[in-house]
Amino acid sequence: MRFPWPPDTITRIAVGIAALVVLCLMGLDYAFGLVPSPVRMEIDRRQAVSQLLADQIALVATRLGPKDVDQLLYGARRNEGLLLGMALRSTAGEAVAVTGVTPPRVRPDFRSTSTHIRVPVMLQGQPWGALELHWAPIAAESFPQMLLIPQALWPMLTFAGLVVLLRLYLGKVLHQLDPSTAVPERVSKAYNTLSESVIMLDGQGRVVLVNEAFRVLVGQRSVQIGRRLEEHGWLRDGAELQPGVGYPWTLALQTNTPCSRLPMKLRLGEELRVTLVSCSPIEQKQQTVGCLVVISDQTHIERSNESLRLTTSQLQSANDEIQKKNAELFRLATRDPMTDCLNRRAFFETGGTQKDQCNLLGQPVAVIMCDIDHFKSFNDRYGHAIGDEVIKAVAGIYNGAAAETGLACRYGGEEFCVMLPGSDEAQAAVFAERLRKLVQDTAGDGIDYEPRLSITSSFGVAVTRSPRLSLEQLIDQADQALYLSKRSGRNRCTLFEPAQTAAAEADASAAA
Repeated sequence: MRFPWPPDTITRIAVGIAALVVLCLMGLDYAFGLVPSPVRMEIDRRQAVSQLLADQIALVATRLGPKDVDQLLYGARRNEGLLLGMALRSTAGEAVAVTGVTPPRVRPDFRSTSTHIRVPVMLQGQPWGALELHWAPIAAESFPQMLLIPQALWPMLTFAGLVVLLRLYLGKVLHQLDPSTAVPERVSKAYNTLSESVIMLDGQGRVVLVNEAFRVLVGQRSVQIGRRLEEHGWLRDGAELQPGVGYPWTLALQTNTPCSRLPMKLRLGEELRVTLVSCSPIEQKQQTVGCLVVISDQTHIERSNESLRLTTSQLQSANDEIQKKNAELFRLATRDPMTDCLNRRAFFETGGTQKDQCNLLGQPVAVIMCDIDHFKSFNDRYGHAIGDEVIKAVAGIYNGAAAETGLACRYGGEEFCVMLPGSDEAQAAVFAERLRKLVQDTAGDGIDYEPRLSITSSFGVAVTRSPRLSLEQLIDQADQALYLSKRSGRNRCTLFEPAQTAAAEADASAAA
């Protein structure tokens, strides 16, 4: 069989059980010696041979001479291939007889090892000396031969065999107990073809099946079949539901009613997924036996919408800025920068259109020409800065008065023109008189100068008497009436009358 790597859950369980069993058997072997050790057996044999030689030497030493002892030692070494050498020493430590490789001299309290055994020799019950034997090393005590002895082989072989057997057994048993096996394979394959995440729960809310789309959604996080979905830590800690609303599948199982597209945010590590959850209870014989949960990942749609909202907001901001700039450009193109009145070009464009509309409706149009009295004296006496302030103060009055009923234009220098569509002679005269009084009473208050400046203006009023009269001609008539106001003493309003204007021109010619 082929073992998966890294090991799956079943393999890890099999390895753990096998390790526990082998450890228990090794403990029993250590306590009771169930498996014979060849090293221990060899050491016991060497101890027995050494003791037997010591006993023989004790017998020979009382009957034979030193040569006989040497022959005995030599014969014993030849009969024992692993015996490298021997030495018979007296109680004083002196060598009485030696054969082969002389064992190193040791202290009287030396304890025998597997290669150096020391056995006391007794004569008539009294210590006479000691027999020291030098043996070859035991092969099973060195690496790698030590791995071939039964004490090392049986735990490894037993462990490997148990892992294989337990893996096969547990794989079969757990496969039979796996809840997912209750779902036919063709059904699982059909669910895996769906792009939506699908989870099938039993009547207790335990997971029976999940498709590949759900596994891709949750990434490397484990989904345990047979466990309740909300008991998975990554879902329990990462789910963000609407306040006061439980898990949709729990509600569907409890109430036996389907739910559709309930929003749920799922935080998976650093990533936040936006999903819609739909649940449909599964009934059998009027009992709820399960629930089908479908999770639709809306994260990319939400991100696209957020990007679209951001782009729309940026476009709206850009459009507002463009509108603002356009309005500013339009104002700069149509307004006098000092007084904020219409410039002459804009005045003729707008005023000409309004006059044409009044002509079509049969309504009159009035034009008032305004001029600041003795304006040159302000510049000469107080300077051009005060002169500019005088112009701004008077223009503010004209703009404010004409804002609702007409148009105010800075015609040139200190001269202004006000157009009143739909106004007849009487209305225009009243309006001009109101402007004159406002300039006289309030214009000086807007200038920071002591003593208060006295500012007045003269006005000429003209009203259309024929639709064929152009705006330029109407302004010319109002300008002629303004000339009469100045000749008559200034700070007054004069309505254009053809006969009156002709008489004034005749007087002017005579005076010249």
